[in-house]
Amino acid sequence: MSLSGKHPLGLKHSDFPARDHLIYLNHAGTAPITGPAATAMKQFAEECANHGSAAYSGWTAGAKATRASAARLLGAASEEIAFTKSTTQGLNLVALGIGWKPGDIIVAEEKTFPANWLPWKMAVNRGATVAVWPERNYRYELEDLEALLKKGNVRMVAATSANFATGFRQDMEAVGHLCRKYGALHCVDGIQTLGVHPLDVKRCNIDFLAADSHKWLMGPEGSAIFYVSRDCIPLIHEDLVGWMGRQRYWEFDRLDLPPDPTARRFEEGSPNIAGILAMGASLDLILKTGVENIFPHNRSLCRRLEGHLENNGWEIVTPREDQRAASIVSARKDGTEPHEAVRELWERAKAFCVARRGFLRLSPHFYQTVEHMDRVGEALRGL
Repeated sequence: MSLSGKHPLGLKHSDFPARDHLIYLNHAGTAPITGPAATAMKQFAEECANHGSAAYSGWTAGAKATRASAARLLGAASEEIAFTKSTTQGLNLVALGIGWKPGDIIVAEEKTFPANWLPWKMAVNRGATVAVWPERNYRYELEDLEALLKKGNVRMVAATSANFATGFRQDMEAVGHLCRKYGALHCVDGIQTLGVHPLDVKRCNIDFLAADSHKWLMGPEGSAIFYVSRDCIPLIHEDLVGWMGRQRYWEFDRLDLPPDPTARRFEEGSPNIAGILAMGASLDLILKTGVENIFPHNRSLCRRLEGHLENNGWEIVTPREDQRAASIVSARKDGTEPHEAVRELWERAKAFCVARRGFLRLSPHFYQTVEHMDRVGEALRGL
């Protein structure tokens, strides 16, 4: 399964061990971690086994570097970045931390991933109501969002940067503009685009963003980025508190330390050092490659897959235009069960993919090439 010749983006073979064994097409689910991420985790384990907390200063420096890399990826300040264990935890910090008032409305997408739906339904218990942004032809139209905003009382729009099943990518800058126009907060589940498509939280007027590293960032599960704009940090009431989120947290004999003024206040207890260091290693690889270079390469992979699918009678439901597409190709075919196609692609080409919402979903990433996509195309014959 190895690449033939030099990779178009100049990537090193050793940084992506998984490509030797299979054609991995589930980066929209859980991705294989990069070689540097695996090395970082192994190094942490060895240091922990041999030195214990005597190595802690190095781990702290590594976590600081990861925070800076996450901030760079988002166009944010390091002080606006917290580490959480998942996208879900970050969204829950917002949903359960905002002081909702009766009449406050949260706009949420109709067919989003549960992580960006369930927290807002819990906010209903605290006084808010949820208004549904409808899906039309597998898309979310801005005119529908503006119609909801015009009705008034919308406190927050909970958007998803790209839909996990269809691959529809939101115009986050346009959504952010509408939020500012109508005075609504802008919260984003960014897990399906971080590492694939450039995203500037300031230009997009994003107030909150959560994303785990285990998809397109190719880091481990359980290590996530939580962005809170500096102005919105005070808006989140600390329902989940602990010693690590305090100023001068190393003063263990003090029980009266105030909250840290930065987003670090949301890191309540001992951190997932191994996960943070591994996430940082993958972040650095992605930043070195350049997300602005990754997106066009990934789109070329997706277009190749789309051509193979159509040549074999599949209907593409994913947007075809680059402005609305992510790095997901979803398709369906009358008379073909997508789960059966998943099994056949694995048997024929060691191509690992999944079915979602009744679609065959393929999600390639930047270390792969059109040669890999052509192998999948050969395996699609007769499916």
